[in-house]
Amino acid sequence: MNFFLMLPGAFLAPILHEWVKAKVSAAMGDPVPRNSGFLTWNPLKYFEPIGFFFMLAFGVGWGQPVPTSPMYYKDRRMGTILVHVSPILANLMVGMLVAFFWQMFAPNILWAIYDTPWAASLFINVHWGVRIFAEMNVGLAIFSLIPVFPMAGNKLLQLFVSPTTAMSLTHREKMLQIVMIFLLMFNILQMFIFPIRNFILGLVW
Repeated sequence: MNFFLMLPGAFLAPILHEWVKAKVSAAMGDPVPRNSGFLTWNPLKYFEPIGFFFMLAFGVGWGQPVPTSPMYYKDRRMGTILVHVSPILANLMVGMLVAFFWQMFAPNILWAIYDTPWAASLFINVHWGVRIFAEMNVGLAIFSLIPVFPMAGNKLLQLFVSPTTAMSLTHREKMLQIVMIFLLMFNILQMFIFPIRNFILGLVW
């Protein structure tokens, strides 16, 4: 049952992330997302199978990276920050708002149905589905800060290091991706991500 409860969060959190990225970049004059077909309401355009698998199996993952070009921004530095921070904030806000409103209304719902067995059973499943959805959004927001492509942290880090260091990171991109995947598969990154996620959601649960 837990697998099915994870599906909405695993599917929608990365899609929201990449959709916001495409919208913000396009709003600042970048034609690349539109020309690449990413300014669409079709969620499958943002779906990435391996990232989806990682969301289900390891709690964090990614969507289909939206191509962007900072050369079209009036202020390339600020534009890059906005394009890559906005999706993180979107996942964070969605996760916290879902948790907040569920926490607000769940007790009243439970009180109304506690003596109806089938409704109470459904409530429990919905509760865990909502909780997992919130956790996946907030977890993805934190995971996105990791400075490895295709995560937003990669682009943000390059703004604050020397050109030589940025080039060196680009050359080591594949190796860093392998290390990141290894750390995810052995639940090492989650040891840092999940406590932060739980602390953030603990503010509203």
